[in-house]
Amino acid sequence: MTPPRNREELTLTLGEPAHGGACVARDDDGRVVFVRHGLPGEKVVARVSATRKRLAWANVIEVLEASPDRVEPAWPQAAREKIGGAELCHVRPAAQRTWKEDVLRGQIRRVGGEGLAQAVDSIGGVHVQACPGDEDPDDLLLHRRTRIELVADKDGRLGMSRYRSNQVVALESMPLAVDALCEIGLFDGNDSRWLTAWGPRDRVRAVASTGGDIAVVTPSGTYDGQGKPLDREKLRWVVEPDPEPFNVRPSGFWQTHVRGAQVLSDAVRRLAGQGSAAMELYSGAGLFTRSLAGAFGRVVSLEGDDGAVEDAALNLGGAAHVETFIGDVDHQGILDLSNELQSHADVVVMDPPRSGAGDEVCQTVAALGSERIVLVSCDPAAGARDLRTLTEGGYRLTSLEAWDLFPHTHHVEFIAALEKD
Repeated sequence: MTPPRNREELTLTLGEPAHGGACVARDDDGRVVFVRHGLPGEKVVARVSATRKRLAWANVIEVLEASPDRVEPAWPQAAREKIGGAELCHVRPAAQRTWKEDVLRGQIRRVGGEGLAQAVDSIGGVHVQACPGDEDPDDLLLHRRTRIELVADKDGRLGMSRYRSNQVVALESMPLAVDALCEIGLFDGNDSRWLTAWGPRDRVRAVASTGGDIAVVTPSGTYDGQGKPLDREKLRWVVEPDPEPFNVRPSGFWQTHVRGAQVLSDAVRRLAGQGSAAMELYSGAGLFTRSLAGAFGRVVSLEGDDGAVEDAALNLGGAAHVETFIGDVDHQGILDLSNELQSHADVVVMDPPRSGAGDEVCQTVAALGSERIVLVSCDPAAGARDLRTLTEGGYRLTSLEAWDLFPHTHHVEFIAALEKD
């Protein structure tokens, strides 16, 4: 992919949304152009930012005919500076969910195949739900993110990069972050709490847990909201109805949306059902493992990150009927985990990274012959590919639930349940 020499400008009518946050259009020569910061049906002027063979990428610079779903950007600086991570902030929240439905439906058909698309239609089709608390059509969906990833510019000011660029834009504010992160002065270059906490080009993670903890992770150390060394190794995350909080390293993974863990945990608990034995792959810090532990007589889990497995062991409180294992989630790792279970698994729960589980893992899981499989996916294309492999391996899709856990971005999370034919 190369930047165009003349920064050409095109007048385009935008078509359907594509996976990745752009709308598809064609210029007068028939070239496909992926246009960000527009909406389906709009007529716009777009400036080309990159080209490759018969493809181009462009950003809207002027709207000639606006969609009724266009609103004032929820995060004005992100829209103005083309900062990544807020590519749909100009779209009415309900229309963002429609956008994601169209993309998920399209990826299921294109990547998963016609058979999978028909299976999805037969169980009610694709519907992206608002996260609990996000249903109000007039809500701008600000202050939902509990974690933000930042980078300091050459002057040490925290910011984010422009989309497909290494150029750092110093942030004036971050209205998508929860209030606790907005109140600690991260974007005030004169705040004495942070004058020596990071330097130019440093990467900084800021986290505010639902348990009331704040951590600012920098190359020089981890600090609390006052800029003092953090006095605890784990952050507490409250997920109802669990009476005990989850404990996760500040550098570890947890759902970003303030209610994301709650939504997914509830869904896995419901779709996994009950039984004598369960297997979990890509188990992370034990969010789903704890749900399975309350419903199955024996649970084994597999995760490749040592720190996450350490967190999971703590979060499971030493339950005798649950074992957490460290290892690669691949063909041999899954067979070894199955041997550790020493019985037939009633359900396999898998929550792979954005790239998906892949054919080898899905084929191995299908060959185990469990009655149910629950797949959690945060990428429409990868998730559709995994579903296709599982259904080709002898499983029938029985449920597909999707949520907008990433407002103002193109990302969408879904959980699929499958049963053995």
